Amino acid sequence: MAARADANRFRTGIAAMAAGCWFVSLSPVIVAGSDLHGVSMAFWRCWIGLAGVGTVALIRKSVTWAHIRQTAPAALCFGSSIGLFFWASQLTSIANASLIVVLQPIALMIGARYMFGESITASDVFWTAVALSGAAILVLAGNSGGTGDIRGDLLAGLSIVLGSGYFILGKRVLETVPVATFMTGVFMWAGLLLAIAVAISGQPVMPSTDGDWIRIVAIGLFPGTGHVLLNIAQNKAPLSLMGIGMLIVPVNATLLAYWFLDQSVTALQLVGMAMVITALTIQTLLRRKLRARMDEQPVLDR
Repeated sequence: MAARADANRFRTGIAAMAAGCWFVSLSPVIVAGSDLHGVSMAFWRCWIGLAGVGTVALIRKSVTWAHIRQTAPAALCFGSSIGLFFWASQLTSIANASLIVVLQPIALMIGARYMFGESITASDVFWTAVALSGAAILVLAGNSGGTGDIRGDLLAGLSIVLGSGYFILGKRVLETVPVATFMTGVFMWAGLLLAIAVAISGQPVMPSTDGDWIRIVAIGLFPGTGHVLLNIAQNKAPLSLMGIGMLIVPVNATLLAYWFLDQSVTALQLVGMAMVITALTIQTLLRRKLRARMDEQPVLDR
């Protein structure tokens, strides 16, 4: 029974991760053509998300100030990561910023090994390297703009460290705090942080067109749902697999941009997509087999 429960838990985590990544990948398509700055969009995403999950948490009476305090470190990492990435994207080239963010699975793999004791095998390292190579090809083969300022590269690097910190700290908190309660705290703290960032930057927070209001609602609803699903996955799927799973986001975003924004996709980008999808599929199957072997092993032998 325990082995079956663990297998179901693993499958649920993978399904939540896949669905969450798909929803998150809608972000570039939604914000394309918006007059609002990215930091302002992130601000709205947090506060709309807070209204949604906060209502659920209040109805369930699962929100306590102690829980909200627990979420603060992860939330500040989340809000800082978003703000720094948008800032970096304005200073450096989009390709540079995207390529640096693609390296996040390395940080998550290190965290999984040394903070959660996850077993990292040679196949994990190999297929992660294949997926990273595919994602790098996908990013570099696309069109990009920007100045390539080294300050932007450094900010993008700090952004992935903080983003990894969010997943690592969040996984620890989610062991004892319900998802809706956790997300309530995350959106509240991150929303406050982004409100300060908007005020300092002087960027307008109110949209000037009906189209931007629609985008604001969509960015809160769809990527926000993806964010919640990823947090469900965090407590069920291995953190190292979460890292490589996130690489599906640029794949989905590129395909969605092709279908809805008429952006071109090169043959080299298709190669990169195939590498990411193949590596993720094989790594998921290998992880599933490893978990099955561990479940079959007698407790005294572990």
